[in-house]
Amino acid sequence: MMVVAAAAPLTVLSGGTPLGILNGNGAAFPVSFVVVGVALLLFSIGFAAMGRHVTGSGGFFDAIGRGIHPVLGLGASTLALFTYAMIQSAIYCFLGMQIATCMASMTGLSLPWWVCSLVAAGVVGVLGYRNIAMSAKVVNVLIAGEIAVAVVLCVAIFARHLPLGIDFAATFSPSVSLEGAPGVAIIFAIASFVGFESTSIYRAEAKNPDVTVPRATYVAVVFVTLLCLVSSFAIVVAWCSDGDVDAVALAAGDMLQMTGAKYVGGWFANVISALIITSLFAAVVSFHNVLARYLRSMADIHALPAALGRLHARHHSPTVASLVVSAMSTVILACVGVAGLDPFTQAFSWFSGAAVLGFVLLLVLACLAVVVMFVRRADLRAREGVLKSVVAPAAGVLLLVAILVCAVMYFPGLVGEATFGVTCGTLVVCTCISLVVGVVEALVMRARRHDAYRVLEAAVVG
Repeated sequence: MMVVAAAAPLTVLSGGTPLGILNGNGAAFPVSFVVVGVALLLFSIGFAAMGRHVTGSGGFFDAIGRGIHPVLGLGASTLALFTYAMIQSAIYCFLGMQIATCMASMTGLSLPWWVCSLVAAGVVGVLGYRNIAMSAKVVNVLIAGEIAVAVVLCVAIFARHLPLGIDFAATFSPSVSLEGAPGVAIIFAIASFVGFESTSIYRAEAKNPDVTVPRATYVAVVFVTLLCLVSSFAIVVAWCSDGDVDAVALAAGDMLQMTGAKYVGGWFANVISALIITSLFAAVVSFHNVLARYLRSMADIHALPAALGRLHARHHSPTVASLVVSAMSTVILACVGVAGLDPFTQAFSWFSGAAVLGFVLLLVLACLAVVVMFVRRADLRAREGVLKSVVAPAAGVLLLVAILVCAVMYFPGLVGEATFGVTCGTLVVCTCISLVVGVVEALVMRARRHDAYRVLEAAVVG
């Protein structure tokens, strides 16, 4: 449920889907979720197989550190921190804007968006301070509402159009999928999966991690893929007829509300507006927990102060790390507010674009690490089987490299820029620097802090 929360289904439908249709390959956009889903499922097969031989809860750090090298593993950790901090900040900005807009329309009270974002960050901080079960209970309720709305909307759209005939070929024909800009469609689709691998972060808090973590990963990937595929196809059916795209409707900021009012009723549009806010809130709860657990894992390997690894005596949650994440979120939001950046066209676009680039880079490195580890270790390869340990992740590497190339080629479009200008260059450089920082720290540990480096090495090598 934490993974589905990070995917934020209604946010994908209201934001990523119309952008993918308009800027990508039109009515064929839903197929992009299938391509990305297959790539991530191949990745997950190898990642889960590796997880049974890696005892830590450091996610990308454990995988890349074990498969390739501990130095690169620490670099992956700092890149992951940057990636999740960026996507969380992006969602906080969008959430604050949505809350402010909703309050203004319902009560007439006009509040700055950043005030609403800071209040939301405070509530998330309280949930993050408690144990994961507390956050999960809140997230489960919010996600159930999101899924219910998506299902009702899909049923209403298909029920009206099925008697008239639905043109499946306009979406699912292979030749149509290659029209327009399929590369752009792919990067908008993969943005919906940021954080899907975070199931591994909860290994230390899972009762039977060797069973539940792989199961949760597979279920999450398949579920998000199917939900996004069917829901986005419903949007295509609603606004794209005979291959023609209703650009005016799709470009409207309240496209999903318009769809709800058209097919269900005006009251349903209000429900959607409210649940978009809860969708964003559930997403930041998820990313807050992921960030806190990454900080804790880095503290456990002496890459960050030991206090960050301290657990609450009663809640057993990384409370110090959670407080640091809350403080970091507050500082970022304050800086965005002081700088006067637009919360959507600038902050959300820039931060989420950098997050997608970092996320795909991490996936490529982690998938490659799986292949390298099992190629080196014949005993582990024999135990897991060649299909799970080499064939599936190797195919995943090829698909993910292609997606990374798309992410770099179409990065300006992802962050709302026309060309590779100062903004794009800065975001790419910051993403790369976040990886280099961890690598440099690991090298310094190896050269000067020998005891700390031995702990780092033992965490992934065993």
